[in-house]
Amino acid sequence: MLSSQPDLQPDRPIFPPSDLLSDEPPLETYRHLKQLILLLTSLERLWSDRQDFFAGGNLSIYYSTRQRKSEDVRGPDFFVVL
Repeated sequence: MLSSQPDLQPDRPIFPPSDLLSDEPPLETYRHLKQLILLLTSLERLWSDRQDFFAGGNLSIYYSTRQRKSEDVRGPDFFVVL
């Protein structure tokens, strides 16, 4: 009997389709990725006793007062929110 379900085997990874589209910009180079990891790790260690911040990078930040994704957007390489 043929099944339309994929053959799920616990020892084999499942990969998403390769034609996924994203509005997020890719990292420019591997060096950018290493610098982002260094910044995040350093800040998290420096502020390890704090719970009142968020640090991130290469994420789109939407700040439209009309809640529209098509306007007022920035994609900083690194940012901190207190």
